[in-house]
Amino acid sequence: MPKSNNAHHRYRRIHEKFSRHVGHRTRGIKLEALADELNISLRQVNDDIKYLREMGAPLEYVPSLRAWRYKEGEDFLVLEDQLLNTDELSSLRIAFDLIQRMNFPDLIPADLPKVFQKIYKAAQKWVQPDTIQKSIYFDPLPRYEGSKHLKFFLKAIEAERRVSFQYLAFHVETPKAVIFDPWFLRHYDHRWYAGGFSHDASELFVRVFPLERIVGTPSHAGFYHDKPPQYSAETYWKNIYGISVPLDGVVEDVVLEFSNIQGKYFLSSPFFTPYEVLETSYSAVVVKLRLIVNIDLVRKLASFGKEMRVVAPGSLVETMKRFFEEALAASVET
Repeated sequence: MPKSNNAHHRYRRIHEKFSRHVGHRTRGIKLEALADELNISLRQVNDDIKYLREMGAPLEYVPSLRAWRYKEGEDFLVLEDQLLNTDELSSLRIAFDLIQRMNFPDLIPADLPKVFQKIYKAAQKWVQPDTIQKSIYFDPLPRYEGSKHLKFFLKAIEAERRVSFQYLAFHVETPKAVIFDPWFLRHYDHRWYAGGFSHDASELFVRVFPLERIVGTPSHAGFYHDKPPQYSAETYWKNIYGISVPLDGVVEDVVLEFSNIQGKYFLSSPFFTPYEVLETSYSAVVVKLRLIVNIDLVRKLASFGKEMRVVAPGSLVETMKRFFEEALAASVET
């Protein structure tokens, strides 16, 4: 069927007609009456109904009424030239809440939530007079200052621009000047990081800087044309949990034994992929991951407490022991 403006006008009118009958189980709409109201042929109405059903409209025929109606509990939306079914509307609702949740005011256009809200309000059943029903909740996020640098670094990466900035680490009191070739942006643990090559002679590896610790405004410092051709961000992060990559780190088989319940949590939402399940039993779930051990991994494993133990490698077993012993010692001292 050609999707002309007239066709979409009919789709909207048909949709509005059926939407008004949702919730009335004893009511239906006869196609003859619909054809008369729209001033079109019965054949055209049948073709439109067939097309709308193919596009996901929740239309059902009720033999006892000899009429059609919308199924209860399902949504459908007709925009100017698009038809959105139940699954697509659900995705729109989730996207709207995600946009509202993001705390990156320098990255997201100020009017974007309003645009989503206008689309959202097109489905009358979702809204009260002036507010959108609240049905999705997220953990609150604090305002993230580093987001103000995102656009700058994104443009610098795409244009291969060398940059300079003042960087203030947590363990020092004064910032240091950095000359940096940014290669990628990475998001981890509610923070944004810029990774690339630092021109500090003591850092002869890929350096990652958290954006919120950049003091003042970064600036351009020329261009770079010597990014290693074999470098791949995907490969760089392939065997890393977190953000830090030790200079002398090697990929190892990390074998973890979870309690049965915690193992099920891991399998349903693993903190790292890929992984291999070595054993599942009534008491435990044992998995193997290929990882470079770093401080981010140690802290993550420690968060499982007694619900997880490290089986291998032996060096990581000893690292975890020292981690807990030092934590215990610090607790006793206080």
